[in-house]
Amino acid sequence: MTTEIVQLRADDFEDAMDFMNLVFSASSPTDFPQLLPALYQPDDEMMGWNWAVRESGRIRAVVGSFPIEWQLGEIRLEMSGIGGVSSHLRRRGAGYMRQLMDHCVARMHDEGKHLSWLGGQRQRYAYFGYEKCGVGHTFNLSKTNLRHAYGDTTSRLSFEPLDATDLTHRAGCIELHDAQPYHCQRTTERFDFQLRSWKNRPYIALAPDGRMVGYLVANSSGDSVTEIYAVTEGDPLLEIARAWTSQRSGGSTSFHLAPWHPLVRQLGPLAESVSTSYTGNWQVFKWQETLDALLNVRSNIGPLINGRICVEIAGYGVIALEVCGEATRCEKTQEKPALSVDAPTAHRLFFGPLAPSAIVDLAPQTAALEQWCPLPLFLGRQDGV
Repeated sequence: MTTEIVQLRADDFEDAMDFMNLVFSASSPTDFPQLLPALYQPDDEMMGWNWAVRESGRIRAVVGSFPIEWQLGEIRLEMSGIGGVSSHLRRRGAGYMRQLMDHCVARMHDEGKHLSWLGGQRQRYAYFGYEKCGVGHTFNLSKTNLRHAYGDTTSRLSFEPLDATDLTHRAGCIELHDAQPYHCQRTTERFDFQLRSWKNRPYIALAPDGRMVGYLVANSSGDSVTEIYAVTEGDPLLEIARAWTSQRSGGSTSFHLAPWHPLVRQLGPLAESVSTSYTGNWQVFKWQETLDALLNVRSNIGPLINGRICVEIAGYGVIALEVCGEATRCEKTQEKPALSVDAPTAHRLFFGPLAPSAIVDLAPQTAALEQWCPLPLFLGRQDGV
């Protein structure tokens, strides 16, 4: 019996989908092309993002490593998202998943990826260098909140499902998405698929005169919004959240937001509750470039106190993080570190969601980390894999 690791192609689509659907349906019914149409299509490029172990020619394990380009202002970070991790039920324990994970992580290094994301059980993926960290906010907005804030006044906005053939409004959604200073790059061809990933649905928000003023993506019941953007003219973002919540039959809506999302400040004084949580399992490969980009994003969210702190990350070296007025930078250095941590601790130290002082003991010379961190490491649901 021979085994080999192979990169899949378009003509493997049917076999691969049958295999993955079979494995995942053991716990709940799963149809990957329907669940994640932006990732699974009978296309050589897209199927080439998947690696498989073949045993005497038959697929026995699959791991997908999907490219994600994260635009942070003028800086672009190259990521890989791991998904579709599956092993045949009768081959579990054979080490095939480990072989594929090791293979994909090695390729990320070779390809110069900055970092990687995946969902899944924490300790299972810690063996491959991942750690649970990042920070995202979930606001719960209820009709009761709106009644006390707005009385009997109702919003004049309305919503329509975004039809897959409606190219005009889809172009408007693309424009709103791409205008955000921090976002993942999406191709025009895959944009509609991404809005419909995870069985979610896109809706356009319309003013009384019929103008599109924004869009949102919600789950099938409408009580969970994973993406929401609006035009800047008139700033209707909060009004869209208000209108959606008030017009639904349910009592409340959860809005899942990045730390930099403008709705964070608008919902803060209105929503019934807010929770902050991990955004997934992450692995940073290029610490200097990643920290440099995210420290800059953090400074744009709110002013930072001045300082320069050197942190040693085991297996990588010493990084100096510096804030001077509105300028920030991170660089590798030979300076003596004020703090030394291993890689898992570094992920939690810099990216939270807990404050740095809840992760390590901070000396006085590292106190600025308490104000700088957690840095905004976030991946929205519609860009997840």
